[in-house]
Amino acid sequence: MPANLPPQYTKLEQECSLEKDPKKRLALLERMLAEIPKHKGTSHMVGELKHKISKMKSQLEAGLKHGASRQTSLDHIPREGAGQFALVGPPNSGKSSIVGAVTRATVEIAEWPFATRKPVPGMAAWENVHLQLIDLPPIAEEHCEPYVFNIIRTADVALLVISLGDDDLLGEYDYVLNRLHQAKIRLHGLVDPDPQIPTAVEKTTVLAVTGIDLPDAATRLMLLQDVVGDRIPIWPVSSPQQRGLKELLGACFASLGLMRAYTKTPGHPADMDDPVLLTHGATVADAARSIHKEFAEKLQFAKIWGKHIFDGQRVMADHVVEDGDILEFHM
Repeated sequence: MPANLPPQYTKLEQECSLEKDPKKRLALLERMLAEIPKHKGTSHMVGELKHKISKMKSQLEAGLKHGASRQTSLDHIPREGAGQFALVGPPNSGKSSIVGAVTRATVEIAEWPFATRKPVPGMAAWENVHLQLIDLPPIAEEHCEPYVFNIIRTADVALLVISLGDDDLLGEYDYVLNRLHQAKIRLHGLVDPDPQIPTAVEKTTVLAVTGIDLPDAATRLMLLQDVVGDRIPIWPVSSPQQRGLKELLGACFASLGLMRAYTKTPGHPADMDDPVLLTHGATVADAARSIHKEFAEKLQFAKIWGKHIFDGQRVMADHVVEDGDILEFHM
């Protein structure tokens, strides 16, 4: 018997999967239990929800009883949104200014170096997706927090930030790349593979330069472009003037290699504010599975709207989804 889950339940389930706060997660689970249709086709799902709610309540009560207040390790930032971006750079490169300009995170912005002492995550909105940016302490010869490298290794993308206001920007640029390489992290497109470090982690890289409104910025940008060449693009930004930030976030999303599809229920318009994120080449079955595994298991066919297909065409589970497609699942 089909589950026929309503769209509000699916949305709550997606929110719950991203929520890290136990109390908020419990509240979402209880709302899911209230929204789910109660019939034979959902009996096992109702049982799973009740078990999760009971288990989470027990954990929260045990934490209060023992006064437990676990502190998250500095080198572990729970992933949220479409992707996680670790902002990497020398002191005073403008990392904090970028995070402060595009997220609601409280960052320390100062003219002196090493103002950022611990990682600060924040969520940035680009069109209808959210990206997690992590402001990290700087990588410098004088000092570098050791946990910084663990965060960079586990992030989806390294966002390298260099300031055009730095008199020694090329020296700082080289030092950061070399220090990361010593830590077995190779920035893709900027550092070639080293046979002496075969276990180096290769990180997808986005390169941003701040201070495009500063004197001599154009000259320094040309110097950096001569070094980087055409290996990866350079995205110039000015946080105070809000210039180039939207384009930078767009480049960040593009670096994830994801596309957006949308879902709709029969007789209703598509929800264009809540895309399903898929890798290129994903199928209708993959899209259904990303919402709920039962969707993929019981999927009979889907109707699809898109640029490369006629609207409302009936397709099977193995049909490849294109960016921007709208899907209507039928169980």
